[in-house]
Amino acid sequence: MAARCVRVLWRRSCSAAATANPLPAAEIKKPGRWERLRTGKMAVWMKSLIHDYGEACKDIVTGAKERPGKAALYLSLFTGIGVCSSKAPSEDSFHCSFLEASAELLLLSPWTRSGKSDQHVLNLTNLSNEGRLRYLNLIVVSLVYEAPYDPDVDLYPAHCPHLKPRWSDFPSKVLDVGFFGRWWFLQSKMKDFDVNEEEFAHLPDHMRTLTFNDLHSQENERLSQLKYQPVIMPETVGVTG
Repeated sequence: MAARCVRVLWRRSCSAAATANPLPAAEIKKPGRWERLRTGKMAVWMKSLIHDYGEACKDIVTGAKERPGKAALYLSLFTGIGVCSSKAPSEDSFHCSFLEASAELLLLSPWTRSGKSDQHVLNLTNLSNEGRLRYLNLIVVSLVYEAPYDPDVDLYPAHCPHLKPRWSDFPSKVLDVGFFGRWWFLQSKMKDFDVNEEEFAHLPDHMRTLTFNDLHSQENERLSQLKYQPVIMPETVGVTG
């Protein structure tokens, strides 16, 4: 008991001496700026974040070594998505393709244009003049669809939420699909834009379409060369009695 009292008195006397004779302010070293940045909360958070990402990368490498087929599948999938995303056409690309198609049709006579191509481009022109063309980027593909009103229209049906088109009607409003740098609907409509199908409407079904072989066959070439050759009459053999 006496020894415990002596230890308590010794501790109190030492603490009292320390408070009575504090160290001068010059001798207390403050941590530097770099030390504060290295031991601060932000530094601790960054270290833990880098450590977590490092562990995740190690797990990915280990999983790829264990299942190389699955890793190759995921790698090719993400690579394809990245390439398709970089090749997705923009809104300016659609307007340029649309104007080029319109200029190509204007160079032709109305009697020579394809009715399918002319009607599609005319519909796009009317919607563009009315401000009803909309562009939507879906990362991999791009869509151009028809909107019911111009964005600046201040009519009641244009702002009423109950009168807005339903999502089930959206597929019928899609005008073009852009994928891998092309607008596929416009390209399909402009195929054979300089051929008027109505000129051949009176022909039979088997004569309305021509294949590549019909125009570039060896038989046609042979018959074409044959008509320039002289006519050779067969020799008559006399009958002797």
